[in-house]
Amino acid sequence: MARDRKAQSVTRRTGEVSRALLAMPHVPAIIDPDDPDGLVSTGTQNNGLEVLVPLWPLTAAAGDTDRLDLFWSGESSDTPVATADFPGPVDPARFPFSLTVDKNSLQSDGQYQVWYTVTTDANDTAPSERRTVTLDTRPPSYNQQLMPLLLPNDLVGGVINEAYLASHGDQVELRLPSPVYLDAKDGDVVDLYWSQNNPPTTSVVASVTVTQAQIDAADIRVRLPGGAVRAPDRDGVFYATYKVRYRAGNETDSFSRETPATVALKPLPGGDLPEPQFPGADIYGYINCSHEPWNGIVVRIEFVRNLFEYQDQITLYWQGYRRLNGVDPIAGTEGVFARTVTAQNLTDGYLDVVVEPFIPHIKPIIEGSALASYRLTKVSGQSGASYEGLVKISRKLPSGEICGPGMEALRSGSSIAGGCKACRKFSRFIARVLQRLGRGGEGQ
Repeated sequence: MARDRKAQSVTRRTGEVSRALLAMPHVPAIIDPDDPDGLVSTGTQNNGLEVLVPLWPLTAAAGDTDRLDLFWSGESSDTPVATADFPGPVDPARFPFSLTVDKNSLQSDGQYQVWYTVTTDANDTAPSERRTVTLDTRPPSYNQQLMPLLLPNDLVGGVINEAYLASHGDQVELRLPSPVYLDAKDGDVVDLYWSQNNPPTTSVVASVTVTQAQIDAADIRVRLPGGAVRAPDRDGVFYATYKVRYRAGNETDSFSRETPATVALKPLPGGDLPEPQFPGADIYGYINCSHEPWNGIVVRIEFVRNLFEYQDQITLYWQGYRRLNGVDPIAGTEGVFARTVTAQNLTDGYLDVVVEPFIPHIKPIIEGSALASYRLTKVSGQSGASYEGLVKISRKLPSGEICGPGMEALRSGSSIAGGCKACRKFSRFIARVLQRLGRGGEGQ
């Protein structure tokens, strides 16, 4: 019988190589059986790689033994990583037979091949077809923190309200920045998070699978559902962040940089709130060198209409401009400052926010201005926004020098400190009129 099997084996192995190869092994960890690269799920390297060997033809008969050897290209080609003996007659119920590539052989990313051989008592060996297996445990973008999502251009002021949702299919379309993240691949998954906390404390609210066409166009978008915006049942500042997962399941360790947006679905009664004040400004609405703006600029929010209560949230928005009437914004000077109303604030009737540090919020403003506004978010979840308040900023001395930290501020010059409260209010009124007339002409 052994001589007959040997003759059959020799006959099989003297034919064409394509006919001589045994059936390819099956690797369950491969995500897509049709994937020629054989990408496996992340985590495989921690547990070992299972390989299933099908029943081969001409198995050992009674009195003979077949030896099954499993090979992995990451190891020496003549050293099997697993072996099993099959005394004849071989029981077909044992197949497909499971062998394992030890996890110690799976610690380096790359593309490998796995195959097996069957050797008879006569020392005739038949190899199988080889299966390519790809290990890729690197986090997307090489684990560099992902850049923030971009808000839609028509989302004015980053405010999401019912009118916007109604006119945009009850969603907000966010876009990944261009160029796309490093090593982007077809089949990657972008998971979107939406939370008032950063990093987020909520689960994924939306996902999108990336296509090669999107990568080529550097245009990957993910949609924030209106239901996710409404779900917290409160207004305020929320943060959109995201993670990226490869098809293998490995994802970025950290969340992307945050993109803030303001939810305004529950408006306060009485319309918009009055603009914030600048108690340090002179009667002409100027902050100059004598006010030492390098120590910060105080923005005051006066409590009106009995709307402000203990533990309410106030978010102040600041933007610097090159001109005196709030025109030509200076990139990088913008700032968002969050505060909570305290019992002392209620006693005082106002809350002061100091815009600092000097760099980057104030220093670039040489002879220009800043606009400040705020949003009140009630403990109940309602919110309301204020009008914009304008302050002029001049850091030029009579000598033409630019004042800054370490210089003695000159208290004389074109601007007059002090003055009456009525004068300051009148000056602010004139500034607002100029703003609403198209911000034409710089104030003097």
